[in-house]
Amino acid sequence: MDEHYIKIGSVEKLLQSLQDPGAVILCGGTDLVVKMRQGLLSAKTLLDISDLDQLREIRQERGCIEIGAAVTFSQIIEEAIIGEQIPILAMGLRKLGSTQIRNRGTIGGNLVNASPAADSAIPLLLLDAEVIIADPTGERRVQLEDFLCGPGKTILKQGEFLSGIRVPIPDPEFLPFFHKVGRRKALTIAIASLGALLRMKDGVMDEIRVAAGSVAPVPLRLHRVETMLVGRRLTPQLIKQAQKIVPQCISPMTDLRATADYRYQVISDLLARLLLTVPN
Repeated sequence: MDEHYIKIGSVEKLLQSLQDPGAVILCGGTDLVVKMRQGLLSAKTLLDISDLDQLREIRQERGCIEIGAAVTFSQIIEEAIIGEQIPILAMGLRKLGSTQIRNRGTIGGNLVNASPAADSAIPLLLLDAEVIIADPTGERRVQLEDFLCGPGKTILKQGEFLSGIRVPIPDPEFLPFFHKVGRRKALTIAIASLGALLRMKDGVMDEIRVAAGSVAPVPLRLHRVETMLVGRRLTPQLIKQAQKIVPQCISPMTDLRATADYRYQVISDLLARLLLTVPN
């Protein structure tokens, strides 16, 4: 192999090493190594950040939970404050890959990989999460919706890296929903997925957030559906109207796993399933 390997011991060393145009960050490697073996990605230098403690922390402060980019999916699922404060995130990550992948794969790597089917992105979009981007001048925060640009593409520039995710703690009255459709129960890439957070008051939809994956170039919020449902009582007629809006929100493609038409139908059906299970 032509790649050089460097074990990174500090954020300062990471920022310095990232100035090399051929440098690529390695942590869990569950996406990166596969891409390299398939010839889809090449790297002059691999920067291993798996032991960088600053990126492996989960902490709660000032109404938010911050998750380091190198925290594994299993760590997130097992962390008590995640289950207590943002259970939708653990709910989504339990559907991701296998135990082995969850033990190695990291939240930052999943987002930087920018797959339209990224399981972590659905709950994070619902939670209005921000990503924390570091460069030699400091840090900045960007909404996750603005971070993802397309399949395999983010707004990260040369010399920058994703250091963590900042998640506002939502109202505990939100009801969570997450469902992923695939060809098998484990180790599957979603044909389509839908997640939601919603809150009812006096029989009226007080607030709802809906996000979908594998049905557009990036995972995305269904803002038109949300706007239509807020402030209204759920009836069979309203649910059908909401389903009719779905095609205006997504742009699925046909591939080896499913047709575009099938994906439209799946998201429409999952939305109906969600709304039909909401208690009055």
